[in-house]
Amino acid sequence: MGKIRVLQIVTRLVQRGVPRYVLDIAAGLNPDRYSTEVLAGRGDPGEGSRWEEAAQRGIKTCYVEALQREINPVAELTAFAAIYLKIRKGNYDIVHTHISKAGILGRMAAKCAGVPIILHTYHGRAEELCEESLRSGILLACERMAARFTDAIVAVSKDTADFALDAGIGHAPQYEVIYNGIDVGHFRDFARGGELPEELNQKRLVGAIGSLTGEKGIDVLLQALPRLLEQFPDLHLCILGDGPLRAYLEEMAVELAVQGRVYFTGNLDDVRPWLAAFEILLLPSRREGLPTVVLEAMAMGRPVVASAVGGVSEAVIDGRTGALVIPESPDALALAIGELLQDAPRRHEWGRAGQERVEREFGLDEMIRKLEQRYETLLKLKQVER
Repeated sequence: MGKIRVLQIVTRLVQRGVPRYVLDIAAGLNPDRYSTEVLAGRGDPGEGSRWEEAAQRGIKTCYVEALQREINPVAELTAFAAIYLKIRKGNYDIVHTHISKAGILGRMAAKCAGVPIILHTYHGRAEELCEESLRSGILLACERMAARFTDAIVAVSKDTADFALDAGIGHAPQYEVIYNGIDVGHFRDFARGGELPEELNQKRLVGAIGSLTGEKGIDVLLQALPRLLEQFPDLHLCILGDGPLRAYLEEMAVELAVQGRVYFTGNLDDVRPWLAAFEILLLPSRREGLPTVVLEAMAMGRPVVASAVGGVSEAVIDGRTGALVIPESPDALALAIGELLQDAPRRHEWGRAGQERVEREFGLDEMIRKLEQRYETLLKLKQVER
């Protein structure tokens, strides 16, 4: 019996959570049952790359230059043609898409190529769908259209599924919530070493990890920092990641006179040494799906202070594994961080509870198992055999 051929399509293979999720799927699906490839396009400057990681993990990939985040009708047509030809040549049984651009073009190409099974994963509230604009209206129409020939839709949180359904995208029976999963042991069993820059050794550290874009709310965190420094003059804030707003955020730190207490690292291959050094992980986001960085921090026994947005509350239990605050409020953020910095026993208690919760509910193996179960249900329904 031959293997089921699966193509995962994502807009760009950069150092963000969704591309890593895609690589985790590609590497995690049972290799005796599935032959999996990943197709992706061009990333934006400052986003880093996961192409080398894919090669190191033995994942077969395909690069489509024209597949990019920017709206460009010529590039869209070129990308569609390239994806369609790849699918026709690859004779795939399953095409599984991620992110709006790849999701629309990939599902259209898969439909035209006659792929038996088409899936899409929503990783959160699409930024473009949260706007009131002509572009948002066109994208919503495209999402609704693509859902008509999508056999199954995976949402990474209940909030994400509810948002898409409320927007008229697909129907409830198409949806299944499958939470993001992580390799818990990779984080839980990390032995803290001396990998941090020397100037941060023996300092009191808190930190945020993510792409430096507006939705991540790092500007809100910087505005909260002066108040925190009044109460904790030895505190240092570490910001891990890169993106289009880095220069703006660095300038903001200067304007707030906190530049000496903020450390921008850029993109990092391994965040574990930093998480191990943080007293608290901070997530001041304006929008989220189900952020894996929260799961990673919890796996390392770190409490979380986060905005109560998206699926964050489905991972962080307020008052048990962390504190949830209203988004875009520097005062609320500073108050929650300050209270936790003053209470070491509570940090330890929440960290332990968070670690237990991740081990119980957010393991990578469980995520892969549920996804394979969904694949197998569809294969049986469509009578696809190899």
